[in-house]
Amino acid sequence: MFAQVSFPISSFKTFTYAIPKSLNSKVLPGSCVNAPIKQRIQSGFVVSIQSKPRFDGKILELDSIRDKELHVPGELWKTLEWISQYYITPIGQVLKAAVPNTFLDTYSPQHVQFVQITKEGNQQLECGKAQNPAQKRILSSISSISEPVKVSSLKDCASSPHAVCKSLAGNGWVQILHQPRITDPFEIMAPGKSQDITLSAEQQSVFNTIINTKRGFHPFLLHGVTGSGKTEVYLKLAQETVGAEKSVLVLVPEISLTPQVATRFRRAFGNRVALWHSRMTRAEKGWTWQKLKKGDYSVVVGARSAIFAPLKNLGLIIIDEEQETSYKQENPVPRYHARDVAMVRGKYANATVLLTSATPSLESYYNALQKKFTLLKLTKRYGESVFPTVEVVDMKQQSFKNSSPVISAKLANAINEHLKKSEQIILLQNRRGYSLIQRCADCGAIKDCQHCAIAMTYHRTDNRLHCHYCEAVENMEPVCGECESVNVECIGSGTQRVEDVLEDQFPGISILRMDMDTVRNRGAHEKILRKFHNAEADVLLGTQMIAKGLDFENVTLVGVINADSGLFFPDFRAGERIFQLIYQVAGRAGRRQKPGKAIIQTYNPDDIYIQTAASLNIQKFYNIAMAHRQELNYPPFSRIGRILFSGSDKNKVNSVAQKTCQKLYGNSDYKILGPGPTPHEKIQDMWRSHVIIKTQDKQKGSIHKFLYHNIGFSIFERSRQGVRIQVDIDPVSMM
Repeated sequence: MFAQVSFPISSFKTFTYAIPKSLNSKVLPGSCVNAPIKQRIQSGFVVSIQSKPRFDGKILELDSIRDKELHVPGELWKTLEWISQYYITPIGQVLKAAVPNTFLDTYSPQHVQFVQITKEGNQQLECGKAQNPAQKRILSSISSISEPVKVSSLKDCASSPHAVCKSLAGNGWVQILHQPRITDPFEIMAPGKSQDITLSAEQQSVFNTIINTKRGFHPFLLHGVTGSGKTEVYLKLAQETVGAEKSVLVLVPEISLTPQVATRFRRAFGNRVALWHSRMTRAEKGWTWQKLKKGDYSVVVGARSAIFAPLKNLGLIIIDEEQETSYKQENPVPRYHARDVAMVRGKYANATVLLTSATPSLESYYNALQKKFTLLKLTKRYGESVFPTVEVVDMKQQSFKNSSPVISAKLANAINEHLKKSEQIILLQNRRGYSLIQRCADCGAIKDCQHCAIAMTYHRTDNRLHCHYCEAVENMEPVCGECESVNVECIGSGTQRVEDVLEDQFPGISILRMDMDTVRNRGAHEKILRKFHNAEADVLLGTQMIAKGLDFENVTLVGVINADSGLFFPDFRAGERIFQLIYQVAGRAGRRQKPGKAIIQTYNPDDIYIQTAASLNIQKFYNIAMAHRQELNYPPFSRIGRILFSGSDKNKVNSVAQKTCQKLYGNSDYKILGPGPTPHEKIQDMWRSHVIIKTQDKQKGSIHKFLYHNIGFSIFERSRQGVRIQVDIDPVSMM
């Protein structure tokens, strides 16, 4: 017998090896094996097994099986093969992304102590028998918390909390628990207990529809308005699934930005939940992978790459906020979309797949209209909360003689009003930094990054100019580099400037700013959100990371400082993204009994995407956006692919792009747009050109076959004349 083995290299070739008799029954597709290549032993994965070899030359034998724990489960293996074929990526590189070699390393995590009060401890506390002041403080502190508490977090109650808790445990008044120290942004550890979730009639109807659907693969799209309680529905579905001895995979855009979802799953399932996110080390992920393979976890909550988690007996896949672009991997390869991969994995695993969103992507909504997904709706807010009132402010009509052009009079008055009532406010400004560009008032020259064709952003925190693409930093120059004029100005407003304006206009106001500059440190996201939840600030100001997934009952006012940010990007999805952002952030207001208000500031009040978002008219948005897409034959009415050419020599980049694209012209089934410079023509000293390939008929056209027959796939394996050529199927970004 012979095995075709793939290694983690950028080649579509596989290598033929003879299977020793001792391994005949053990080597299967998906097995991790050691094999000789280039005079050394390397780890690879078996792609297929044949009785006859494909190679005519000398065939070497496999050395050994690397680790049986790294055998990829059957349904996951089929999914990885699909990713390789669909996204035109060598299977070895797909496996490198799904099962990095560092997962093979042994890792034994440290353990952390948690403590929970016992029934006897509560009785002693009520009777007043706990005489030691430190013991009494700790018992009082943990008695009101229904789950174990990290011992080291009790330093405010005792100088040596570990010693005090050990003494309390000796009396039987507390129980000490140990949890492996795996990076957990929320530090929640509990055995987990079933959540008593009371569903509304509308939620119960959605739940029943999913539960009563015949077993096997079935995709659902849950379209629920903001605050409708989508989380309650899928949490109850997860409990049902785990109760049926199946596992659950929950994908979230970024785990630190969706704390309430992760926290609720940890509370419901405790240490049966594995978190999978970007803050974990490779060693931690490797340890978690091995535990998953052993079946130690029933639920995985994680970001994009969690789609590769080797859960056993997968029964339910949930993609929360399915419209989020962060589900699409841009770099490195494979450039997969986790939402679409979830569909494929669900099919191979015979699992239910549930997409949820208040603003579903046009692609998912179209699939629901075409009956590929079952569309379920939640049209009412959960509990007694009502939709916020939304007002649009035309900034062209505003007078700013005695105030900053950042905050309109209407928004300023609303902020004052809500502050007086001790209510909290969320303000969205989707640009970080202080001023967006530095411009010469005489010649109009804009200061660009030396390494990127991007305007540099002024940051007041260090009084320097920053490039948000390559992280280059430069000092402010007092004169124009083009005409040497001293009449240089910084214009535009980022989050730092909005923060300054607020502090100037509202003395004593307490602001938490949340953008990439304030959340660089580990745990910063959670710290900011925890402070705001505990009412330690009046205003949460931030970029798009504050727009969705947050639920604060005291937030009654949402303001969008500049709704036009990104509206005119050269991307056919620009309008859709603006609609989603405004609609989602407006939904953060009035989440409980208090009424909410949203104020949208714009210089384009007549723009249809801003109008439909402000009126919360999602059906009108879909009707208009679908008509626009169909007229221009963009997805979901066609399929597109993008080839990106990049290199340090601009002329060579353009030359290779032109020569490559000459082979693509002439087929009436495909429309070729380009080649031409990308909107961001240079990034990190690399010049960039691209070509867009669009099928004229979605049903007939296959971009994969078209590329294979015209230019082949080997063109993507290595550079040509110093020019790197990359392919992206179903691209999300055109920049």
